[in-house]
Amino acid sequence: MEYFSPDNLDEAYRLLAQYGEDAVPIAGSSFFMGHREDLFDEVQVVINIKRLGLSYIELDDGGLTIGATTTLNEIFFSELCRQGAFRVFSETVAELHINEVKNVATIGGEVCIAGEVDMPVTLLAYDANVVIGGANGSRTMSMADFHRGYLNNALEIGEMVIEVQMPRPLVATGGGFAKFERTAADLPIVNVAVRIALDTDGTCKEARVAVGAATVTGVPRRSVSAEAALTGRQLDDQAIAEAAEASNDIECIDDFRATGELRSLWVRCGVEDALKRAVARAQAGE
Repeated sequence: MEYFSPDNLDEAYRLLAQYGEDAVPIAGSSFFMGHREDLFDEVQVVINIKRLGLSYIELDDGGLTIGATTTLNEIFFSELCRQGAFRVFSETVAELHINEVKNVATIGGEVCIAGEVDMPVTLLAYDANVVIGGANGSRTMSMADFHRGYLNNALEIGEMVIEVQMPRPLVATGGGFAKFERTAADLPIVNVAVRIALDTDGTCKEARVAVGAATVTGVPRRSVSAEAALTGRQLDDQAIAEAAEASNDIECIDDFRATGELRSLWVRCGVEDALKRAVARAQAGE
């Protein structure tokens, strides 16, 4: 196996194009090393992308931008991700209770995994876009379209994720995250992220309810029924409970870690829990 550590994007793109499907770009590689070492069986070239200047968190009028090699702990400690409508990103990282992983795992890696990790479900709730780069230029696609199936994403041979972009939320927006797992070292069995925006009269102007880890497709999905149950309503306890019940439109997988029935219950509980936090934050004017 060959190893390269380019110090600029052009060199990284050249290597990816040269070695094609035999190469893999890595930064933290915590998921592969901890859970899926077999994914490296066919890899002949490893390209370290940590020296490409892709570690940053920026906020402007357009929204929040996070570079692909930004670690989860950098997100956790960033003031931009610890307050206001984007505080749920820090909260998402906080629910991963293995500090050694948070020190090395990156947002770009979590986006690419298309499996049982936390950050993609929060990105989906925030209508994130994924910026993809390669020798032929860059392109942008929505988080909703990026995952094609379990451990399968939309990257073409010779491409890599450069950054993720979240549009600036509406005024009076709040987010919430909830998660169920067996142990701190386990992959999530259910994770949920929500985002709601309130109108001037206190009714729900916009809602996003995203569910991950539990889905039969293996990748995060939005609960359209739960979102519809929230939109245009005052978000009291009854509305939240009805939205949680409506999240049963998410078809849950049945496997050795949990039954589909149990996962569906935990999805409802997670949606209710995350919504209560999101509504409180939106009402507080965050």
